[in-house]
Amino acid sequence: MSAVHDFLATYVLAMLRFLPTVLLVPLSPLRWAPGLVRIALLMLLAWLGTTLMPAPVSLQGAAAWVSAICGELLIGTAFGLAIMLPNAALHTAGWVLDVQAGSSAGVLFNPGTQNDTQAVFGTALMLVATALFFLLDLHLQLYRMLAVSLQLVPLGRGGVQLQWDGLAGMLGQSFLLGFSVVLPVILGLLLVDVGVAYATRSMPQANVYFLVLPLKLLAAVGLLMATLPFVPTLFARLFRDAYTRVPSLLGG
Repeated sequence: MSAVHDFLATYVLAMLRFLPTVLLVPLSPLRWAPGLVRIALLMLLAWLGTTLMPAPVSLQGAAAWVSAICGELLIGTAFGLAIMLPNAALHTAGWVLDVQAGSSAGVLFNPGTQNDTQAVFGTALMLVATALFFLLDLHLQLYRMLAVSLQLVPLGRGGVQLQWDGLAGMLGQSFLLGFSVVLPVILGLLLVDVGVAYATRSMPQANVYFLVLPLKLLAAVGLLMATLPFVPTLFARLFRDAYTRVPSLLGG
């Protein structure tokens, strides 16, 4: 009976370590998957993680359980941040691109979307990012790192602390690399805005903004298509940089 209890304790702790990266991350490529699929994936990963442990975890007392649970959730949260922050950076960059291109003004022409603003370029960028996440095998690299963490920091060890300087470094670098994906498009649209400003000064009686809006949209689409060959490299660099910063979050 003790062996069964230790196995279940190891399995539960493994689930807690994988939980943030599979279920609790709001900005994640896995958010498109149904909940039942993610739960099944979590259970499978927890079982595989349990088999990697040389011996089952044996915890005695409530204090040991609380420390182990908090430690596993903290380690899982560090890996969850490694996929949430890059996606948040891409989402923010896409929102800035929508504002710069003027596609966010679509709510002025479609009153039905006043309470549900659609980000055209932001949504497209997130869909491309989701496809690249699996095509570049970044999900496999993430789960390999989680498997390695089971050997470096065994289940139930506890005593893990989040390093705020590591979090700040991951946050800043993720948003810097995220904006580098759309930076050529934003700079190109800035030049278009400069021309629009000059036209507005020359023809103050004309509503230049709405006249140039289709031109800005076409320019944004053209510039985004021109930068697509470089997106996979920048995207892989964005996530791999976040992966390499996970140990710094945990004081490693």
